[in-house]
Amino acid sequence: MGRLLYYQWTQIEEIDFSFSPWMMLLSHISLTLLFIIDALGWHLILRSLNHKPLTLDSIRIWMLSSLARYVPGGVWSYASRAEMARRIDIGFAVSGVSLYLETLMLAMSSLVIGIPSWIFIDDQNIQLWHIALFCLLLGLGMHPNVLKLLRYLPGKIGIAFSKVELPSIWYIFSIFLFYIVFWCLFGICFVFFVSLLCPVSKDLWLPIASSISLSFFVGFVIIFIPGGVGIRESVLYFILVPYIQEISALLIAISSRIWIMTGEFGAVCLIEFTYRLSRKLKLTWSRK
Repeated sequence: MGRLLYYQWTQIEEIDFSFSPWMMLLSHISLTLLFIIDALGWHLILRSLNHKPLTLDSIRIWMLSSLARYVPGGVWSYASRAEMARRIDIGFAVSGVSLYLETLMLAMSSLVIGIPSWIFIDDQNIQLWHIALFCLLLGLGMHPNVLKLLRYLPGKIGIAFSKVELPSIWYIFSIFLFYIVFWCLFGICFVFFVSLLCPVSKDLWLPIASSISLSFFVGFVIIFIPGGVGIRESVLYFILVPYIQEISALLIAISSRIWIMTGEFGAVCLIEFTYRLSRKLKLTWSRK
Protein backbone atom coordinates (compact mmCIF):
# COMPACT_ATOMS: atom_id res chain seq x y z
CA MET A 1 0.00 0.00 0.00
CA GLY A 2 2.94 2.30 0.70
CA ARG A 3 4.25 1.50 -2.78
CA LEU A 4 0.88 2.36 -4.33
CA LEU A 5 0.82 5.60 -2.35
CA TYR A 6 4.28 6.52 -3.66
CA TYR A 7 3.54 5.86 -7.33
CA GLN A 8 0.11 7.49 -7.28
CA TRP A 9 1.03 10.59 -5.30
CA THR A 10 0.47 12.84 -8.31
CA GLN A 11 -3.13 11.59 -8.51
CA ILE A 12 -3.59 12.10 -4.77
CA GLU A 13 -2.58 15.75 -5.17
CA GLU A 14 -5.43 16.16 -7.68
CA ILE A 15 -8.10 15.03 -5.18
CA ASP A 16 -10.57 17.76 -4.32
CA PHE A 17 -10.18 17.79 -0.54
CA SER A 18 -12.86 19.23 1.70
CA PHE A 19 -10.37 19.41 4.57
CA SER A 20 -11.09 21.50 7.65
CA PRO A 21 -8.58 21.50 10.54
CA TRP A 22 -11.28 22.24 13.11
CA MET A 23 -13.54 19.47 11.84
CA MET A 24 -10.58 17.07 11.81
CA LEU A 25 -9.86 18.04 15.42
CA LEU A 26 -13.49 17.32 16.28
CA SER A 27 -13.23 13.89 14.66
CA HIS A 28 -10.12 13.14 16.76
CA ILE A 29 -11.92 14.18 19.94
CA SER A 30 -14.86 11.94 19.04
CA LEU A 31 -12.51 9.04 18.34
CA THR A 32 -10.76 9.57 21.69
CA LEU A 33 -14.10 9.29 23.47
CA LEU A 34 -14.90 6.15 21.46
CA PHE A 35 -11.77 4.42 22.74
CA ILE A 36 -12.83 5.23 26.29
CA ILE A 37 -16.26 3.72 25.54
CA ASP A 38 -14.54 0.61 24.19
CA ALA A 39 -12.51 0.33 27.40
CA LEU A 40 -15.70 0.73 29.42
CA GLY A 41 -16.99 -2.46 27.81
CA TRP A 42 -14.28 -4.49 29.57
CA HIS A 43 -15.23 -2.81 32.86
CA LEU A 44 -18.83 -3.93 32.35
CA ILE A 45 -17.65 -7.48 31.68
CA LEU A 46 -15.67 -7.47 34.94
CA ARG A 47 -18.77 -6.31 36.79
CA SER A 48 -20.75 -9.15 35.23
CA LEU A 49 -18.18 -11.53 36.77
CA ASN A 50 -18.92 -10.01 40.19
CA HIS A 51 -15.76 -7.91 40.31
CA LYS A 52 -16.21 -4.20 40.86
CA PRO A 53 -12.92 -2.34 40.33
CA LEU A 54 -12.92 1.43 40.08
CA THR A 55 -14.04 2.48 36.62
CA LEU A 56 -10.94 4.63 36.11
CA ASP A 57 -8.65 1.73 37.12
CA SER A 58 -10.15 -0.76 34.68
CA ILE A 59 -10.27 1.77 31.83
CA ARG A 60 -6.62 2.71 32.47
CA ILE A 61 -5.56 -0.96 32.44
CA TRP A 62 -7.39 -1.48 29.16
CA MET A 63 -5.79 1.59 27.61
CA LEU A 64 -2.23 0.76 28.59
CA SER A 65 -2.51 -2.92 27.66
CA SER A 66 -4.03 -2.07 24.27
CA LEU A 67 -0.73 -0.46 23.24
CA ALA A 68 0.93 -3.89 23.53
CA ARG A 69 -1.08 -5.25 20.61
CA TYR A 70 1.39 -3.56 18.26
CA VAL A 71 4.10 -5.91 19.56
CA PRO A 72 4.45 -9.03 17.35
CA GLY A 73 2.93 -12.16 18.83
CA GLY A 74 -0.70 -11.21 19.32
CA VAL A 75 -0.79 -12.18 23.02
CA TRP A 76 1.00 -9.31 24.74
CA SER A 77 -2.04 -7.08 25.18
CA TYR A 78 -3.83 -9.99 26.89
CA ALA A 79 -0.84 -10.91 29.04
CA SER A 80 -0.16 -7.33 30.13
CA ARG A 81 -3.81 -6.71 30.97
CA ALA A 82 -4.01 -9.90 33.03
CA GLU A 83 -0.88 -8.88 34.94
CA MET A 84 -2.12 -5.34 35.61
CA ALA A 85 -5.52 -6.72 36.64
CA ARG A 86 -3.77 -8.99 39.13
CA ARG A 87 -2.33 -5.90 40.82
CA ILE A 88 -5.84 -4.71 41.67
CA ASP A 89 -6.84 -8.13 43.05
CA ILE A 90 -8.42 -9.60 39.92
CA GLY A 91 -7.29 -13.20 39.54
CA PHE A 92 -6.03 -14.72 36.32
CA ALA A 93 -9.14 -16.89 36.00
CA VAL A 94 -11.46 -13.86 36.13
CA SER A 95 -9.29 -11.80 33.79
CA GLY A 96 -9.01 -14.80 31.44
CA VAL A 97 -12.79 -15.18 31.22
CA SER A 98 -13.22 -11.42 30.78
CA LEU A 99 -10.69 -11.32 27.94
CA TYR A 100 -12.32 -14.32 26.31
CA LEU A 101 -15.77 -12.71 26.46
CA GLU A 102 -14.48 -9.35 25.28
CA THR A 103 -12.75 -10.86 22.25
CA LEU A 104 -15.83 -12.81 21.17
CA MET A 105 -18.12 -9.82 21.74
CA LEU A 106 -15.91 -7.45 19.78
CA ALA A 107 -15.53 -9.95 16.93
CA MET A 108 -19.22 -10.82 16.73
CA SER A 109 -20.50 -7.23 17.06
CA SER A 110 -18.02 -5.91 14.47
CA LEU A 111 -19.05 -8.66 12.06
CA VAL A 112 -22.76 -7.96 12.57
CA ILE A 113 -22.33 -4.22 11.98
CA GLY A 114 -20.04 -4.95 9.00
CA ILE A 115 -22.71 -6.95 7.15
CA PRO A 116 -24.07 -3.96 5.11
CA SER A 117 -20.66 -3.34 3.52
CA TRP A 118 -20.22 -7.08 2.91
CA ILE A 119 -23.52 -7.39 1.04
CA PHE A 120 -22.42 -4.95 -1.67
CA ILE A 121 -19.05 -6.62 -2.31
CA ASP A 122 -18.89 -8.27 -5.74
CA ASP A 123 -17.61 -11.82 -6.27
CA GLN A 124 -18.18 -12.93 -2.70
CA ASN A 125 -16.61 -16.24 -1.77
CA ILE A 126 -18.44 -16.19 1.56
CA GLN A 127 -22.22 -16.00 1.53
CA LEU A 128 -24.43 -14.27 4.06
CA TRP A 129 -25.47 -17.57 5.64
CA HIS A 130 -21.80 -18.32 6.32
CA ILE A 131 -21.58 -15.08 8.31
CA ALA A 132 -24.78 -15.95 10.18
CA LEU A 133 -23.37 -19.38 11.06
CA PHE A 134 -20.12 -17.86 12.27
CA CYS A 135 -22.04 -15.37 14.43
CA LEU A 136 -24.05 -18.25 15.87
CA LEU A 137 -20.84 -20.09 16.81
CA LEU A 138 -19.44 -16.96 18.44
CA GLY A 139 -22.68 -16.50 20.36
CA LEU A 140 -22.61 -20.10 21.58
CA GLY A 141 -19.03 -19.58 22.72
CA MET A 142 -20.28 -16.90 25.11
CA HIS A 143 -23.10 -18.98 26.59
CA PRO A 144 -22.72 -19.58 30.36
CA ASN A 145 -23.05 -23.34 29.89
CA VAL A 146 -20.07 -23.28 27.52
CA LEU A 147 -18.08 -21.12 29.93
CA LYS A 148 -18.73 -23.68 32.67
CA LEU A 149 -16.67 -26.21 30.70
CA LEU A 150 -13.55 -24.31 31.75
CA ARG A 151 -13.86 -25.83 35.21
CA TYR A 152 -13.02 -29.24 33.73
CA LEU A 153 -9.52 -28.12 32.76
CA PRO A 154 -6.92 -30.19 34.60
CA GLY A 155 -5.26 -29.18 37.85
CA LYS A 156 -5.33 -25.82 39.54
CA ILE A 157 -6.45 -24.09 36.36
CA GLY A 158 -9.80 -25.88 36.40
CA ILE A 159 -10.20 -25.22 40.13
CA ALA A 160 -9.56 -21.48 39.58
CA PHE A 161 -12.12 -21.28 36.76
CA SER A 162 -14.70 -23.16 38.85
CA LYS A 163 -14.64 -20.31 41.39
CA VAL A 164 -15.48 -17.65 38.79
CA GLU A 165 -19.06 -16.36 39.14
CA LEU A 166 -20.46 -16.40 35.61
CA PRO A 167 -23.07 -13.90 34.38
CA SER A 168 -26.51 -14.81 33.09
CA ILE A 169 -27.19 -15.07 29.38
CA TRP A 170 -29.25 -11.86 29.53
CA TYR A 171 -26.40 -9.95 31.15
CA ILE A 172 -24.05 -11.16 28.41
CA PHE A 173 -26.57 -10.13 25.76
CA SER A 174 -26.91 -6.64 27.26
CA ILE A 175 -23.13 -6.13 27.10
CA PHE A 176 -23.17 -7.41 23.52
CA LEU A 177 -25.72 -4.70 22.69
CA PHE A 178 -23.33 -2.19 24.27
CA TYR A 179 -20.68 -3.22 21.72
CA ILE A 180 -23.24 -3.00 18.91
CA VAL A 181 -23.85 0.63 19.89
CA PHE A 182 -20.09 1.20 20.07
CA TRP A 183 -19.54 0.00 16.48
CA CYS A 184 -22.49 2.10 15.27
CA LEU A 185 -20.90 5.19 16.83
CA PHE A 186 -17.53 4.21 15.36
CA GLY A 187 -19.13 3.94 11.91
CA ILE A 188 -20.70 7.38 12.22
CA CYS A 189 -17.35 8.82 13.26
CA PHE A 190 -15.64 7.10 10.31
CA VAL A 191 -18.13 8.51 7.79
CA PHE A 192 -17.40 11.91 9.26
CA PHE A 193 -13.66 11.30 8.78
CA VAL A 194 -14.12 10.08 5.17
CA SER A 195 -16.25 13.11 4.29
CA LEU A 196 -13.37 15.34 5.38
CA LEU A 197 -11.16 13.84 2.68
CA CYS A 198 -13.63 13.33 -0.16
CA PRO A 199 -17.31 14.04 -0.81
CA VAL A 200 -19.64 11.14 0.04
CA SER A 201 -23.30 10.94 -0.98
CA LYS A 202 -25.84 10.06 1.69
CA ASP A 203 -26.85 6.79 0.03
CA LEU A 204 -23.28 5.49 0.63
CA TRP A 205 -23.15 6.35 4.32
CA LEU A 206 -24.33 2.92 5.48
CA PRO A 207 -21.81 0.71 3.58
CA ILE A 208 -18.96 3.13 4.33
CA ALA A 209 -19.88 3.32 8.02
CA SER A 210 -19.98 -0.48 8.31
CA SER A 211 -16.72 -0.93 6.38
CA ILE A 212 -14.56 0.11 9.35
CA SER A 213 -16.08 -2.54 11.64
CA LEU A 214 -15.66 -5.25 8.98
CA SER A 215 -11.99 -4.34 8.53
CA PHE A 216 -11.52 -4.52 12.31
CA PHE A 217 -13.13 -7.97 12.31
CA VAL A 218 -10.56 -9.27 9.82
CA GLY A 219 -7.86 -7.78 12.03
CA PHE A 220 -9.28 -9.78 14.97
CA VAL A 221 -9.24 -13.02 12.97
CA ILE A 222 -5.65 -12.64 11.75
CA ILE A 223 -4.23 -12.40 15.25
CA PHE A 224 -0.55 -12.90 14.38
CA ILE A 225 -0.31 -9.47 12.70
CA PRO A 226 0.48 -6.82 15.38
CA GLY A 227 -2.57 -4.59 15.71
CA GLY A 228 -3.84 -5.79 12.32
CA VAL A 229 -1.37 -3.36 10.71
CA GLY A 230 -1.56 -3.63 6.92
CA ILE A 231 -4.34 -6.23 6.98
CA ARG A 232 -7.02 -3.85 8.24
CA GLU A 233 -6.01 -1.12 5.80
CA SER A 234 -5.93 -3.54 2.85
CA VAL A 235 -9.42 -4.86 3.66
CA LEU A 236 -10.73 -1.32 4.12
CA TYR A 237 -9.26 -0.30 0.77
CA PHE A 238 -10.95 -3.13 -1.16
CA ILE A 239 -14.28 -2.49 0.60
CA LEU A 240 -14.23 1.24 -0.20
CA VAL A 241 -13.20 0.93 -3.87
CA PRO A 242 -16.76 0.19 -5.15
CA TYR A 243 -18.08 3.36 -3.46
CA ILE A 244 -15.42 6.02 -3.97
CA GLN A 245 -12.50 6.67 -6.33
CA GLU A 246 -9.70 4.13 -6.08
CA ILE A 247 -7.08 6.73 -5.24
CA SER A 248 -9.34 8.25 -2.56
CA ALA A 249 -9.95 4.80 -1.08
CA LEU A 250 -6.18 4.25 -0.90
CA LEU A 251 -5.63 7.57 0.86
CA ILE A 252 -8.46 6.95 3.34
CA ALA A 253 -7.30 3.40 4.12
CA ILE A 254 -3.76 4.52 4.93
CA SER A 255 -4.65 7.75 6.74
CA SER A 256 -7.28 5.93 8.83
CA ARG A 257 -4.47 4.08 10.62
CA ILE A 258 -2.86 7.39 11.59
CA TRP A 259 -6.27 8.76 12.57
CA ILE A 260 -7.04 5.74 14.77
CA MET A 261 -3.62 5.67 16.41
CA THR A 262 -3.83 9.40 17.13
CA GLY A 263 -7.22 8.92 18.78
CA GLU A 264 -5.88 5.98 20.76
CA PHE A 265 -2.87 7.99 21.92
CA GLY A 266 -5.16 10.85 22.94
CA ALA A 267 -7.34 8.49 24.97
CA VAL A 268 -4.31 7.00 26.74
CA CYS A 269 -2.97 10.47 27.61
CA LEU A 270 -6.37 11.66 28.84
CA ILE A 271 -6.96 8.64 31.07
CA GLU A 272 -3.38 8.63 32.41
CA PHE A 273 -3.61 12.34 33.23
CA THR A 274 -6.96 11.83 34.96
CA TYR A 275 -5.62 8.84 36.89
CA ARG A 276 -2.52 10.67 38.12
CA LEU A 277 -4.57 13.74 39.02
CA SER A 278 -7.05 11.66 41.04
CA ARG A 279 -4.18 9.94 42.85
CA LYS A 280 -2.63 13.29 43.67
CA LEU A 281 -5.93 14.70 44.95
CA LYS A 282 -6.52 11.62 47.14
CA LEU A 283 -3.04 11.96 48.58
CA THR A 284 -3.62 15.64 49.31
CA TRP A 285 -6.93 14.96 51.05
CA SER A 286 -5.46 12.09 53.08
CA ARG A 287 -2.72 14.38 54.40
CA LYS A 288 -5.31 16.91 55.50
